[in-house]
Order: sequence, then structure tokens, then C-alpha cells
Amino acid sequence: MKKLLAFAMLAVTAFSVSACNVNTPNDEGDKILDYSQIYRHTPEKSAEISGKSLYKASYGYTQSFVQGYNGFYYEYAENGATNKMTLSGEVWKGSSAEINGGIMKSTSSVKAVRSFVSPVSGAAKISGNPSLVSGSEGVVEAYCDSEKLFERVITDDIGVWHENSVNLAAGQTVKFVVSGDAEVYWNPSIDFSGKGEESLHHAADGYYGDVHPFYDEKSGQLYMFYLSTGNQTGDKTETFGSLLTTSTDFISYRDTKISVDKNNPPEQDLYFALGVYKDKEGVYRSSYGKGNYAGASKSYDLLNWQNGSEMYVDPADGMLKYKYRAYFDTGVHSGRDPDIFYDKDGDKIYCVVMNYYSERTDKGEKGLALYTANSDGVFSTKAVKLLDFTGRGDPECPQLKKIGDRWYLFYSVYGTGTAGGVGRLSYRVAGAGVSPENAEWGKLKEYSLDGGDLHAAQLCEVGGRYYMYGWIGSSPNANVWGGNLNLAREVFVKADGTLGTRCDEYLTKLLNKGRIAKLSFGSSVTSGRSMILAHVDLSGDYAAVELTSGNARYYAGIIKRNGKTYLFVNDSLTGSEREVEIEGDKTSFDLKIIADGAFIEAFADDEYSVTAHTTLADSYEISLSGASFKDAEVCRLADGTNIFD
Repeated sequence: MKKLLAFAMLAVTAFSVSACNVNTPNDEGDKILDYSQIYRHTPEKSAEISGKSLYKASYGYTQSFVQGYNGFYYEYAENGATNKMTLSGEVWKGSSAEINGGIMKSTSSVKAVRSFVSPVSGAAKISGNPSLVSGSEGVVEAYCDSEKLFERVITDDIGVWHENSVNLAAGQTVKFVVSGDAEVYWNPSIDFSGKGEESLHHAADGYYGDVHPFYDEKSGQLYMFYLSTGNQTGDKTETFGSLLTTSTDFISYRDTKISVDKNNPPEQDLYFALGVYKDKEGVYRSSYGKGNYAGASKSYDLLNWQNGSEMYVDPADGMLKYKYRAYFDTGVHSGRDPDIFYDKDGDKIYCVVMNYYSERTDKGEKGLALYTANSDGVFSTKAVKLLDFTGRGDPECPQLKKIGDRWYLFYSVYGTGTAGGVGRLSYRVAGAGVSPENAEWGKLKEYSLDGGDLHAAQLCEVGGRYYMYGWIGSSPNANVWGGNLNLAREVFVKADGTLGTRCDEYLTKLLNKGRIAKLSFGSSVTSGRSMILAHVDLSGDYAAVELTSGNARYYAGIIKRNGKTYLFVNDSLTGSEREVEIEGDKTSFDLKIIADGAFIEAFADDEYSVTAHTTLADSYEISLSGASFKDAEVCRLADGTNIFD
């Protein structure tokens, strides 16, 4: 419970945003969620634990403030003697030392001691990430009875990672000790379960097909609508069926049941809920392709969906028609993947859709088209042709978004993904103040926001911020459909109107569980899940971190090729599937590489990102290769069980 307090205190100096304020950084005055409101986590209140389980220090104080609850005791050491602390409110105090939840406060003469008395005998992993809350430095030590397990000096809010495998007998004591004039946050765990770590790259049952994220401000939840791959083991296994997972913290997801209304079901009984938007009245709506028009569904709770088409009589011809249906233009053979955006400023509804003007073949005539409606839901039948894709792969999962005073057109071209599958997220940006109907999209430059391993990604507005999600193929180096989610990836507008992507500073802090070792040329570090941080001065053709496990070797870094510079992750220095171009002629970069087993996400300057599904295992030999590095270090990457510790 005290982790959030400590994190908020650290955020004052570590982040550019406060942990409790709401910012208003744009001219329109729209409130923007603080990161702590996005990654909001309710500390787990632990009932009494027994047996060979996972014991966290926080399990000793979130539910009950009693000495010995779940094996934890609160003590202080002074003048060579160790004594029990006494409880004052929710703070344990002894002489000048205190333990307040996860924060251990010591002084120059009194140590703060958190002890754990093992309730069972067995093999245990003792691990944690002590970090500095206040003071210039603190010393942390851990003992198993009288045997010292480790000692570290803590000087900042990143701290260090410690991990020891021990065999404990019932009744043995593990002590976690803080000394020096300092406050240290430390939530160590003693794990007898042997369950191992939990990947942060979540996969739904049967993997995610195309994802369509929607953030609901009313409930503060992320709704990850997605298409079934047909491999589910749950109730619904039919391919292309609409399924849902939800998250309140943007880290963990749970399967959530959705249904069709029995009395007024949508026309489409498979993919009845895909991309979601809210109309002028606050009703949740979605759309889907029905051959010669875009059909509609609606919901009042995002869980039960009904037919969203509404009958009306067209006064122009007296014919019975439907609101919220976008009928395709004359000459259109068929259409699919519609996505709808409601522009509250212009009080207009826009439907961008892939239209085929001939039979659906690789060489057939096709493109992205735009249909418009007023907020009453009556769409025009005359399309504005946005982009011609004749001769290219299909522009799948398109989106039209207004961010600030610019419109952005997104799509994923089939054939630009791994092994020729559905591709990376590409986009074009219209000029400031130019409407989507009037933008000359075909003359605008095409940009990419990731490489070929992140497929069919979609943007989602989250309280004034934007995040992108796609699926990482379930098998590396293969043309498959469906896979794992990428980590939350923030998208932001740069000064010239183009977009940047980053692992935001709050998530970076959550992911970093402390330093393990420095990296230098000619040496290597062996580590499990890792976050590698480094500064690069690119004096040669490339600078990369090498990750090796068994026969697999991958490079993650910066490379120059044919006069261009790329952020890349690949198993060689010649491949080009997993890369994104870096604009300009920069030669100095800050790298952040997240290595979560086989999944690698690389970031440059908090502006560019690339995702990769590799053949690496869960432990790596990490080294440096290429041009000049400085300040390179390996930190421990959080997993699903300890990210909020």
C-alpha cells in the first residue's frame, strides 16, 4: 500500500509530471490524464498465507498491522541490540528508526530491520529492489540467520536488484536491514512457489487477433476488443468472433464476456464489436463490413451489443433507410475494415474504409475511402477517395484520428509485416487546419511507427493521450495471424506534426527493478529479463547491444544503411523487417532496450520504437558491439508478479 506513496514522492524528482495533478497542455483546454491515473493499481490486501507460497513484505502490512502477520516482523537495531518496534497509527517505530509500509527509515545510529520467519522448509528465491526515497545514500543488507546474503549502497530512486536462491528451514529468519541517514523503499519477496516469472507481453486465450483498444473514461478501464483466431479454449472458438479483455492498470488483462442482445442483435453475429467510438449522446458504437455498406452496432455498457442501425425515411426520395450505416459509393465492388471517428469540434462522423473497385485480388483496384455524416448518423453515399492502393497490399485496419489541429490517416499494409504478413503501422499527416476531405493524402509522405513484427496496430485515446497496440506474431519469423500484445506504447505529436512513440516515463519507472551491472566493450553480463540503458555516439556504421542465448544472437540498436539511419532489432546486421527510420542526421542517441524473454522492444530518444519476437530464451549474455557507447548498464526488468511492488 505504501508503494504508491513512495512512488509519488519519487515522481516529484524523477518525472516531469506530478503523481496527482491533471495537466492541460493543449490550446483546447482538454484535461489530460496523469500517468499515475492510467497505470492505477490497487494494492493487494493479503489474507493469511501458509505453505510454500509467495511471501511479499507488503503482504505483511496491507491487511493487518500485527507483528508476525504472514511471517513479517518490524524491528530496530541500536547499540548492538535488536528490539521489536511499536505501532503508532500505521507506522512502526523504534528509537529514531521507522517502517512505514514499504519505506524503511534509518539514522546514523539506528538501523531499520524487517524480518521474515520462514513458516516452511524448502527452496526459496529472495529478491527485491531497494531504492532511495530521501537522504544521500543508504546501505541495505540481507541476512539468513547470521549469514550475509548481500550488501549494497543505494544512492537514487532506481536502486539495485538483488536475487538469491536459498534453502530455508522452518523457523529460520531472513533479515532486511537499512542503515544510514536515509529512507529506502524496499518490498522484498521470499518465494517458495517455484512458479517462475510472468511475461509482460500478455496473450489472450488462443492469442489476440486484430486488436481494437478503447479507453472508457467513465470506468477508467481499457477495453481490448479483438478478433478470435479460432484457437481459443473457452466458450467461443469461431474464427473472427468478437472477444474482449479488460485492464484497469494497462499491465494485466482479464477475459471479459461480451454478448449480443437477444431482442435486437447486430446484423453481424461474428465481429459485432471492433473499433469503438462514442456518439454525441454518449452511446458506444462500433462498425463492421457488410459487403456493400458498413454496418453498425451499439452498446450502453460496452458488454452487451445490439443493432446500431436506426430506420428513417429519406425526405429526398421517400425511401426507408438506416442511420449509422455507411452505404458504399457506386462502382464499389465491396468494402471491409470500416472505422468511425466522431469529431466533436465539427459535429461530424467520419467513416474510413477499405473499398475494392474490382474483384479482391493482389492486383485489383482498391483504396481507402471516406464517408461522412452529421451527428445524426445519416451518411453520404458519395465517397472521398483518400489513397489508392492498387498494386500494393491491402491497407488493413485503417483509422482516421484528429489530434490537436491535424488529421492523421493510419493503416497497416499487407505484405510489409514479418514474412510478408499484415504490416507495420503506417500513417500520413495532413496540414494544420486541413479537413480530412480536403487533404491531398496521396501527395503526403508515408511514415511508419514500428517494424514488421508489430502487426495491425491501432491508436487509442486515453484521457487526452494516445497509445498504440498491435499483436506480435505468436511464432517468430513466421507469417501467422494473432499473437501477444506489445507493452503500452505512447504516441505523441512532435513539433513538425509527425508522430513519435515511447515507453512513457511512468511505465519506464515501473519496469525498472534496479541496476544489475555496468556494460563495457570486451565484457558481457549474464542476466534474465532485462532493461538495458545506454548512450550511443554513432561514429561508425552501427552501434548495438548483442543478446545471445544458446545459438540465437540478436542485435538491438542504431544502424546506417544507404544514407539513412534506423533503429533496429534483428538477428543480423543486414535484415530490414524489424526497423524504423530515424529522421534527420543525428549521431547521438539514448537507447532503452526491454528484453522480456523472446520479446524485445527497443526505443531511441523516447521518440522511435521497434518491436521484435525473437528466438531468444529467458536468459541472455549481453554485450556491446559497433560504435561508441557510454553509461551503458543492465537493469532488472519487472515481470507480471512484481511490477507494482
